[in-house]
Amino acid sequence: MKLYRISALAASALLLASCNSLLEKAPLAQIAQENFYSSESDLNAAILGVYHVFMTENFGLYHYLHIGDNLSDDSALGNDRSPGLAWAAPAKSLVQYDIQFSNNYACNNTWNQDWQVVTNANYIIENAEKNDIPNRAPYIAEAKFLRSYVYFDMAAQLGGLPLVDHILSSEEYYTPRASMDDTWAFVEQGFIDAAAGLPETWGPANTGRATKGTALAMLARTYVYHASYNKSQETWQKAYDTIKQIVNAGYYQLLPNYADIFKYENRNNKELIFSIQFWTTVSGWGDSNDGNMMSFYGRDAGISNADLDPEQSKLDDLFGAGTREWVYNTMKAEGVFVNDKGEPRAYDKRMTGWSMHCPTMDLYEAFEEGDPRRAATVIERGEKFDGFTHFNLSSPTGLQSKKEYCPMEYRTDLSNEDNLGMNLIVLRYADILLYMAEACNELGKSGEALEYLEMVRARARNCASDRNVLPKITETNQAKLREIIWHERRVELAMEYNRYYDLARTGRLYNTMHNYYEKYEKDASLPGYSGQDKGKYVQEYHVHMPISRQALEASVYEGVQTLEQNPGY
Repeated sequence: MKLYRISALAASALLLASCNSLLEKAPLAQIAQENFYSSESDLNAAILGVYHVFMTENFGLYHYLHIGDNLSDDSALGNDRSPGLAWAAPAKSLVQYDIQFSNNYACNNTWNQDWQVVTNANYIIENAEKNDIPNRAPYIAEAKFLRSYVYFDMAAQLGGLPLVDHILSSEEYYTPRASMDDTWAFVEQGFIDAAAGLPETWGPANTGRATKGTALAMLARTYVYHASYNKSQETWQKAYDTIKQIVNAGYYQLLPNYADIFKYENRNNKELIFSIQFWTTVSGWGDSNDGNMMSFYGRDAGISNADLDPEQSKLDDLFGAGTREWVYNTMKAEGVFVNDKGEPRAYDKRMTGWSMHCPTMDLYEAFEEGDPRRAATVIERGEKFDGFTHFNLSSPTGLQSKKEYCPMEYRTDLSNEDNLGMNLIVLRYADILLYMAEACNELGKSGEALEYLEMVRARARNCASDRNVLPKITETNQAKLREIIWHERRVELAMEYNRYYDLARTGRLYNTMHNYYEKYEKDASLPGYSGQDKGKYVQEYHVHMPISRQALEASVYEGVQTLEQNPGY
């Protein structure tokens, strides 16, 4: 694999462009890198530069929002009112499981960004050791964490990968893919090394950086994915032992109130294990200071002046007689968005979005009666939230995501659509506890599995107005309990970019998406129809995404393609 084509120096302090043509001149890039790494402050700057890759629009959009949720039965793209669909052809082909996705903009960009992180992490590790930089150990551990973090994402999406743990020589550019077992083992070892060298805490100025607990939690997640693939009791035991270590250390805790997890003012609360950090800026769209674009993509596209004009409005045609009047009168009564005459006006930029992360009716109906997590997960059509009514007319279901919602208080006219300070949650403690329930059940420890399951359900129950909802689970049959735990993962972690990956790793993707299509998409008159037909085209091999066509073409050496495509593509 010709990795030098996709490598880039992420350390912003160097201000080196990540331009393919420049970095193909490997000796020049190498000299610049070697001259940079001479002190602890250099290592710190380089590490922070690697984190910056996770903050880019494409990284979150395709790793998490589109692949994690929109490929599943939990989330759908918006309808034709969404301005995002005008350019989102890659997203539309992706959610339909289009087999040409290997030539898709999304596929190429996520591949390139992941290998950018791997390459930069290897530069940090090798130069820190070679230059004998004092206090280098935690930075080397952090670089290993970051490398394993993107390897985990790639392995979950793509399967076996080329294993690159050092700066490649020209003879090594065409490294073939390793097996799934070897790839997961490689990821695991990176997290093991990271946990051994990372501090338990950083100072307040370094909030969001990986810690020992973060590395252990990602190690546990990796063991769960590996065990789901190889069905090994030994691997499940490793997951169990690692989570025991996390629980006993007391690094994390469940917040008493479920909804509080996702509040802007609680962006780094005690339940969160790893989040991609963002902040509100006023620098405009598309620069290096973009905020969390997922918060923008997940918000409703809003109301236009044409929607309010009785001569131009199409709302009654689209949603039934009286819709325009309802919208107009509601906005006028609330007075949030009215002109100086008290008449409703178009939403301003700070409150709009693209409706590209819309909860499905299948997800909505998956919550048990009275489960307060549903209200904390979705904004319903007509719900008054954050000081005004949400019409959600750009959502095919009338639902929008609440967890990634950035309140008006933290949106300014200058930050408008993109520069938003909501963090992107990657992993939290409830996720780990449910992994533990799953590991216990696979190891025949059903009683212990029920204890961890109850920890999660009890928190939700205690947030409900009726404390009789969400009764304790008593099922001990392994197969039945497995299904119950999987369902609990769905509702607890809904709209947090996990669903596709859970379906894929557990072998449920094909049947689940076909059932979803038959129930919700086959008949366009049913509530929740998205017009995307994603369940119609899903195949067994879609448990993995295709390798980027760009990468395949770059892997040809002496007429032989050294990088193999995944089956089915």
